[in-house]
Amino acid sequence: MSHSTHRARLGLHGFSAGRLLLDQVRIPAANVLGEIGQGLYVAQSASILYGRPNLTAVSLGIHEALVEITARFLNDRPRYNGYLADHPVVQNRLGEMQGRLQTAMTTAYSAVHLLDSGVACDNELIGAKHTGHQLAAESAQDAMELHGAHALDGDYELQRLFRDIPHTYSPAGTGEFQRIHLAKTALGTTPRQWSEHFAADTAWSRPTPDPTHA
Repeated sequence: MSHSTHRARLGLHGFSAGRLLLDQVRIPAANVLGEIGQGLYVAQSASILYGRPNLTAVSLGIHEALVEITARFLNDRPRYNGYLADHPVVQNRLGEMQGRLQTAMTTAYSAVHLLDSGVACDNELIGAKHTGHQLAAESAQDAMELHGAHALDGDYELQRLFRDIPHTYSPAGTGEFQRIHLAKTALGTTPRQWSEHFAADTAWSRPTPDPTHA
């Protein structure tokens, strides 16, 4: 087994990504997930059913932080015999950010609820990840502009969030891939629903109940 050299990323320094090469690796029978030959099924299940809601949650957390930081800055920034937050043109843009956040939150919670309920929900997970990223990216741009030159300070937390949000775009499917999938949903030609198969056969992912804790 070998792995590629770690490379620094633009943002999300708590995340790591790389290439793991497995060659002639023997797996104990007790460690096999699913049945022999189900590797693609397990990998797809992990990517679709957990990767997408995970990235949706990351987008949502960044989005929430963007709104909170921006609202705090506008409330504290003296301008024009008051504060920036007092002006309707500024409130309009902050309101757009808050509206996007609420839309992203509703979409994310709805998709994850379906997943937790064992319902086929690939389309909802894809939509939540795509929508969450898009809306957060728009709010990140608004936040930068509402902060003006202060947003460019290297040690200000906003610039970190602005770098982090691109990381929720490509993993588990780029926007183009997700839009194509959603288009197929609208056309009635949706491909295999991995969540449906996963919900019907997840015994391998559930721990055996401990009778002493019944």
